[in-house]
Amino acid sequence: MLMRKTIRILIIVAVIALLVLPVVLKKMGGGDLKEVEVQTVETHVITPTILASGSLTYQTEIRMGSEVMGRVQSLYVEEGDKVKQGDILLRLDPATVQTQVDRLEASLAQSRLAIDRQRLNVELLDTKFKRYEGLKAGGAVDANTFDELSAQREQAKVELRSSEQVTLQTEAQLKEARSQLAKTELRAPIDGRVTQLIIKVGETAVPSATSIAGSDLMTIADTSNLYAEVNVNETDVARVVPGQRARIVPAAYPDKSWQGVVETVAVSPRQVQGQGKSYPVKIRLDASDELQFHTGMSCRAEIETRASDSTPVLAVPVQSVRYEDSEERDQPAEASVFVVDGGRAHQKLVETDLADDAFIAITKGLDAGVHVVTGPARVLRFLQDGDRVAETEQAAESAATP
Repeated sequence: MLMRKTIRILIIVAVIALLVLPVVLKKMGGGDLKEVEVQTVETHVITPTILASGSLTYQTEIRMGSEVMGRVQSLYVEEGDKVKQGDILLRLDPATVQTQVDRLEASLAQSRLAIDRQRLNVELLDTKFKRYEGLKAGGAVDANTFDELSAQREQAKVELRSSEQVTLQTEAQLKEARSQLAKTELRAPIDGRVTQLIIKVGETAVPSATSIAGSDLMTIADTSNLYAEVNVNETDVARVVPGQRARIVPAAYPDKSWQGVVETVAVSPRQVQGQGKSYPVKIRLDASDELQFHTGMSCRAEIETRASDSTPVLAVPVQSVRYEDSEERDQPAEASVFVVDGGRAHQKLVETDLADDAFIAITKGLDAGVHVVTGPARVLRFLQDGDRVAETEQAAESAATP
């Protein structure tokens, strides 16, 4: 009985030993060897960026409309066609306006004939008046006859001036009608490309200040310069100035990015109901044959706000920094990194500063040349001070690369 109890105790002790021994060995030996990726701490130029969203646009886009009403008789362009300034784009049916021009031309010709006739009549009365003046002085013509002739002469001059004014009015109307006739031909205002064609042959063009059917005919754009117009939040706009570089990613091509330069920053904000204020910023894209550009396409921009005289500072990859809540409630989270020394990971508290997409500046706690753990994330997340580590071959090569 005693022997059986002793055996049972030995079995229990053995089981406990099997459970406790790995833990003890782990504490004594630093646990399992963990493969980590490291990078040498060195100086980098930090390039902070501002994110903004907007759309692609051309430098100049002109929405073409008609100043006269008429049915589209001929259309000389298609969407996508290149045009030169002055090229005829479309022609409206000129019949109605042409009839008005013909009527006014006939009326003007009649008015000029009337003026010629009245001018001859005035000249005749002037001659007769001078002759009557001599006869009156000699007593051959009585005063009533002379006064009647004088009145006829003055009336003829008034009628002549009236006809001349009517002629001037008719000439003005004819000039306006001819201008309206010229407007039945729509011409390109700039060199560019037809980016949108709305009207069709047979449809009616309607002059209007509002977007009603027939008021917008087509859009001509100057495609020589391509832009991204993005909206920058009012909290960030003070850091955006012309000349800064930017990276543009179109929504339709998320795997592609284009480079550009900030050209203008709006002075006045744009307010969207329910949202904060934002400032339109125009970014001119660098010329490239690979741009698959479509105006109005959504895009996002990363604007580099780095100063032109920025100097390199000590920095580490952003993924290598771990943040933990401070023991004091009012204090910011504590930043730390793991450095590799003697085959073990050692956690070091650091102070950080500016950061960009790749690196974060370190102002205190690290020296250049040491190796910091950068990953893998699944290992770095649970890494403890004193853990045994080994650099992977790929990480070692990257760390050794200057």
